[in-house]
Amino acid sequence: MEALLVLAVKAIAGGTLVAVFALLGERLRPQSLAGILAAAPSIAIASLGVVLVTKGSSQVVDNTEGMLVGAAAMTIAALVAVDAVRRFRALRGSLVGIGAWLAAAGALYGVILR
Repeated sequence: MEALLVLAVKAIAGGTLVAVFALLGERLRPQSLAGILAAAPSIAIASLGVVLVTKGSSQVVDNTEGMLVGAAAMTIAALVAVDAVRRFRALRGSLVGIGAWLAAAGALYGVILR
């Protein structure tokens, strides 16, 4: 029963925050930012809220650190992928970007989280 309650809270919190961030994104220019705001921040906030309620604040700190490391790795991968796609075209450039993400995430995990 507790698992069902947690799932319901996640769905309600996630859905509500996705809607709020989507409305915020609709107001921004350029319009391409709407997709960024509709997904990641709202789901991250909802997830941290559920973790806070179910597992406590120390677990929220751990999850937040993981999210920050993942965001940094994704930023590095995006910067590498932009140039790689220009040089090697879509498939190879994307594979280079994925490799950059794996390397950055692994390095940041090893240095910061462990």
